[in-house]
Amino acid sequence: MSTAALLDRFALRYAAGARALVGMLTAVAAPFADPPAGPVVTGAVAAALFGWSVAYLFLMRTRPRTWVWVADVAAMCALCLAQPLVVDPVLLLHMLGWVSPVASVAVVALQWHVRPRPGAVAALAVCVAFVAGAALAPGITLAQGLAVGGIWTAVEAALSRLVWRLVHRGGELADERMACRFAAQREAELARARRAEQRAHWATVHDTAASTLLMVGLGGVGGREPWLREQVARDVAALDGAPTPGGCLQDVVRRIAEAARIPVDLGSDGDLWLPGDAAGALGGALAEALENVARHAGTGRARVAAVVDAGRARVTVGDDGCGFDPARVSAGRFGLALSVTERMAGAGGRAVVTSAPGRGTAVRLEWPR
Repeated sequence: MSTAALLDRFALRYAAGARALVGMLTAVAAPFADPPAGPVVTGAVAAALFGWSVAYLFLMRTRPRTWVWVADVAAMCALCLAQPLVVDPVLLLHMLGWVSPVASVAVVALQWHVRPRPGAVAALAVCVAFVAGAALAPGITLAQGLAVGGIWTAVEAALSRLVWRLVHRGGELADERMACRFAAQREAELARARRAEQRAHWATVHDTAASTLLMVGLGGVGGREPWLREQVARDVAALDGAPTPGGCLQDVVRRIAEAARIPVDLGSDGDLWLPGDAAGALGGALAEALENVARHAGTGRARVAAVVDAGRARVTVGDDGCGFDPARVSAGRFGLALSVTERMAGAGGRAVVTSAPGRGTAVRLEWPR
């Protein structure tokens, strides 16, 4: 629900509550204010006002129909015209009559849940009735009737309409700003998704076709190796976006280790079923880590340990090669950033690279159950 709609809803309830509460309080006090018609007649009028105020509160909170506020305006007009009978002229002249508060609150509250035109007509009707009723009281002139309530009731209605307009406009501005913010968030999320998809594609190209072509270009592959055809087929399938099937951790690690360009000392402890995204991410990151050993370590051999510990799959790739300083890796080198770290993060896992010049490299791949 929008802010403006919430304000409309709460304004209707609280304005109706204020009108009903003031009506009930003034009704209780009315018979004790020395009315000219006596406490019996005034008590009957007050009882009717009290009952209608309770009904008004219930109806405006549950079924706010036009007839409810029209009937309330009619009741206020009748009450204002009856002031010569139910309000002491002395109190009325000193603006202490009990009709004035309920009539004022009625027109003020009305501005918060009707449109400006009917609100203005209703306020004018109550003001005219109040002035007429006051002028009919003994010792009070028309000018005094205007002074003791007519003018102030109109001013109160106008100020109430102004305040409500400011509040409602504030709600509309809040909705507009929230809509702009949500639109900006959606655009940012779409941009992040596009960048993530692009970087995932770069990682796929880097791990498949680019690596295979690099091996061929460097002369490391003669072109007649029995595994080359299968490797090229896997590269094409990956570039076409073929989904990676799930599999057991040990099977995934064994398959990647057997396809590596260097000998791998493989150790394992426990097994865990990996869904397709986790199997693809862990397999791709492992293949890239082994490829980095083959290209950069200078040892020609790697160690791989696959362990399942407390429901978490952990694969560690280590070598005793020349090592490097991770902080000094160029931003243009995508192997660790895209093919290992971001790939594992995209599947809900993580990758930790530990290395130092002359001390070898260890890459730890983790994926929670």
